[in-house]
Amino acid sequence: MSEKTVAEILSEGALKVRYEDLSERNIEISKDKLLDNIGNLAGGALAFGNREVKRVIESYEESKEAPIFMLGGRASLGNAAMVNALSSRSNDFEPMFMNLDGVHWPSKESATLINATLTAAAVYGFSGKDYMAHEIVGEDLSVRIMAAGGRWDFNVGWDSSFTMPIYGVCAQFARMRGLNALQLRDAWGMAMGMVGGTMSHIYDYATSAKLGAGYNIRNADFATRLAAENFSSLNNIFEGDRNIFRQYRGMDNACNPDYLTKDYGKKFYMEESIKLYPVGTPATIVAFAGSELYGQCDVKDIVDIEMATPVGDYEMYYWPAYEPGRDALTHAQFSYQYALCAPLLKGPFSVKHYSEEVLHDPELLRLTSITRLTHDEKLPLNPRTIRVTITKKDGSKLEVFKDSNDFDMHNYPTREQLLAKYWDQVDAYGLIKHSTAEKLIELVDHLEDIEDMREITDLLVPEN
Repeated sequence: MSEKTVAEILSEGALKVRYEDLSERNIEISKDKLLDNIGNLAGGALAFGNREVKRVIESYEESKEAPIFMLGGRASLGNAAMVNALSSRSNDFEPMFMNLDGVHWPSKESATLINATLTAAAVYGFSGKDYMAHEIVGEDLSVRIMAAGGRWDFNVGWDSSFTMPIYGVCAQFARMRGLNALQLRDAWGMAMGMVGGTMSHIYDYATSAKLGAGYNIRNADFATRLAAENFSSLNNIFEGDRNIFRQYRGMDNACNPDYLTKDYGKKFYMEESIKLYPVGTPATIVAFAGSELYGQCDVKDIVDIEMATPVGDYEMYYWPAYEPGRDALTHAQFSYQYALCAPLLKGPFSVKHYSEEVLHDPELLRLTSITRLTHDEKLPLNPRTIRVTITKKDGSKLEVFKDSNDFDMHNYPTREQLLAKYWDQVDAYGLIKHSTAEKLIELVDHLEDIEDMREITDLLVPEN
């Protein structure tokens, strides 16, 4: 008998996993990330782009089977989940580093996989245990596929958050819809022809930078519906001359193929770095510096700000001057100037710093305009250290140093930190009542006892 292909192993295994196969750690992380996701929805739903996509999909003639969380309205499962994922992704606040046996690599898949399963739960009404099994299977698959292809490659230009999570979502929908392993492989084959996405979205500070988080779900929904009709597609997208790694990473085959099948169905890889600050990772210590300087002087007295970084430090899309542009939020998320000046003006960083009022605040724009970014060869790159110097009208100066030892986003958050982030987002825009938010915490804490996930999803829909 010939050996099974990787696609056969993965498709057959994905359909067998049950809640009982999960570790206590898997279950803990899944619960924490669900609560975190609800907070991200509350904090991000009103961001520019989400209501616009909602208006587009509502213009289609389609079923209204699934709810659009926080914003209201209904759409087909794929389209509703697309908007929900975009909302959760909007503040760059979702988990983003996969844990590969203690090594953390960037991934950004949770907003896609959690919202695919959570939105589907509103349609199918499965249990909390089934929610965790579906979500973790999809997450494990996506992590394995991304890990097999190595870390992000900014030079190649493909964004893994656009090109990889769709395969995990296909597995999630296949499990819910009763597809067999061949049909799941068909869905994967169709998905391979649907993916795309480039890092250029971020360099241009375009709203489309978050779109992949949503259309991975919409396309997976279509692919699995079509696969259920026995629409045939590629047999094995993971190996051979036309595999996904050659197509999207420029390598003949997976560079770390062991991750595809190592302990598959027994160990479940997940994204475990839950973000505590809504800025791009390299800008976190910059936001710390701004927060420390808050209140130390009257900002109207500031005439010059210099932020010095080590030679060879991150520049990429963080370095250009902050300009509101067509989507001020996207530029703010990936701007050293904004990460420094927003907390300097408004206090420790919060999702409230991303309101339209703050993004266009005249005093904030003045502060960013006088912020100079420089490199200083005396500053160490390891630990990565920055220096911020503020000059006031009278010539006096304020100075603060921050380095990468001040913060490690791979440290799993405490319960207090997780709840503080949750309540900050709930309180920011008032999309969830406090009593409802309290109830959601209770339900997520006892997720394994829920017989119908609509106990949770019904609370995410605005009251009439």
